[in-house]
Amino acid sequence: MTGKIKLPALEIFMTAVDAVEFSKVLKDQIESVKFITQYIWPDLNIPTFDVLDMEIAKNIDFSIINTDILSIEDYKKKYVIHYPGSNYDGAMVGEGLVRFSCSELANYDTESLRNGRLTASYNVVKQPETDKFVKAVWKIFKKGAKKVYLINRETGQIADKPETRFFAWPDAAKKFNGEDGHYLTNHAFAYFVAKDV
Repeated sequence: MTGKIKLPALEIFMTAVDAVEFSKVLKDQIESVKFITQYIWPDLNIPTFDVLDMEIAKNIDFSIINTDILSIEDYKKKYVIHYPGSNYDGAMVGEGLVRFSCSELANYDTESLRNGRLTASYNVVKQPETDKFVKAVWKIFKKGAKKVYLINRETGQIADKPETRFFAWPDAAKKFNGEDGHYLTNHAFAYFVAKDV
């Protein structure tokens, strides 16, 4: 049996403050978690952190790794590619991994925050521990989040029902609350505000 590939995703609105807080909450509840910043690396000294700080969390994508499922050494062996005469690059999803793509100011509206994503990719039959890990990360993320509602910027009317896959953490929700043109956004025709879950 080849099993079933799962590709879960959440659309997230987080500032660097939120990302740091999320990393602390995650580390507190899943001690084996570490964070790997995702850039091209000059060598195999992969930048790995127990929790994020403000400098790391600013506009940097990272992977969340559960070292009980996949050790850092195994990650280097299985998921890191070396380009001859060049640098190293690591996979962002796979066994024991969750990808965090950061939110950033939208290029079409620099007063508004465009969503990032939490994503994973794994075989639910062959990698049941990863399935449990991803579900735990999603649960922890949602517990700290606010629901997001579509807003008509011209009228100020807010949708009655929340979006099902979009969530905002408190600092993003507060700073991009629709005041003075500061919104949460997914694309040039979709703007949101957040409310408590």
